[in-house]
Amino acid sequence: MGRNDDLVSRILSSIILCIFFIVVYFCLDIFNIIEVPKKYSLTRLFGADIKGALEGLAVEPIVNEINIDTWINQKETEDIVLETEPLPEINTYYNNVQGEELVNTDINIDENTDKTTTTGEIFTNVENRMYYSQLDLYGRVIYDEINNHREELKTGTYVADFDTTFNELLQEENGAAILENAFQLSINAFLFDNPQIFYIDITKMYMSTEVTSLGPLKTYRVRIGPLEGENYYAQDFNDIHEVNIATYELENLTESIQGSLYGDTYNQIKLVHDYIISNTKYDQDMDNNNIYTAYGALKERIAVCEGYAKAFKYILDDLGIPCVIACGVARNSNGETESHAWNYVKIDGGWYAVDCTWDDPVIIGSGYISQDVYKRYFLKGSLDFFQDHAEDGRIVEGSNFVYPTISEENYR
Repeated sequence: MGRNDDLVSRILSSIILCIFFIVVYFCLDIFNIIEVPKKYSLTRLFGADIKGALEGLAVEPIVNEINIDTWINQKETEDIVLETEPLPEINTYYNNVQGEELVNTDINIDENTDKTTTTGEIFTNVENRMYYSQLDLYGRVIYDEINNHREELKTGTYVADFDTTFNELLQEENGAAILENAFQLSINAFLFDNPQIFYIDITKMYMSTEVTSLGPLKTYRVRIGPLEGENYYAQDFNDIHEVNIATYELENLTESIQGSLYGDTYNQIKLVHDYIISNTKYDQDMDNNNIYTAYGALKERIAVCEGYAKAFKYILDDLGIPCVIACGVARNSNGETESHAWNYVKIDGGWYAVDCTWDDPVIIGSGYISQDVYKRYFLKGSLDFFQDHAEDGRIVEGSNFVYPTISEENYR
């Protein structure tokens, strides 16, 4: 019996010793007292590490005012869809870093399922995602998740579930503020890059964080969506059927506009510009619901500057003509400075400014308006355009997005 007791005692001692070393190792790892290689770290059990998961991934550099022109020129000669190996927990967010836009689209509405199917030619203009390119990694994860679920977005109740993707960030002292900023920038960037998404009121989308605790350890799980029992539709939309109908109407109208275009790129840009200012009225009272969207400008024919700019980009995106929406301030004819939005268009290798809103004068009473007024801000260079326009990149409070450098001289 003595030998058996001695054997049992040794086994128990070994087990206790192993447990002791595991606990010590766990504490040293969890509290970052020692640096443990990621593949051996126990922190993997408590949530995804976005920075670690991105190691070795060919993610686009964050674009700024210093490198934006170089970035555009480089991407024009490259395949913008990056090939990457699947990564645990984050591969769904970065499976298509640059993405592709479906354009020249035929939309079929199935009355039974309320789903919209699309087919069409694919363009890969990197300029169509100019705002995306300037988001940090957290912002890109949010943007990509929403972009990859466009069909679900039409339901008005889609919830983007990031689970523990942002867990490590939220462990940091200022992590919550960083993530909130990334959320605000990415949601707005998504709508400025994608004017075809017109049925969302982003003020109705919220980011919620669930915290679970295990002793001193906390795990953070993040979701983005509407409040429980509500939706994030813009005011005029109530369900997916209405969204599909409006989408079909807008696509149908765009195809009609494109069918009337002819000539070279310059002539197509000019005809789109002329169509918008001839068929859209500026809403001076700002009492309509869709004045900030392409739908308001093209279908309802009333908008403010943001709606004009989104409508112009919406059509040019379909044509495969590089176009971005720029935000800043402008000095009107009364000498007053106001927030404003316009477009930059690329033609013959150069970027030029187009301001459809200010080329559409508000006519009070009767009288003759010179044709020169209707192209005063059409394909202008910086020496002319920046006399009364100034960029600030503030699509949302606190943002400072940058834009491609436009040519000094006017196009023609």
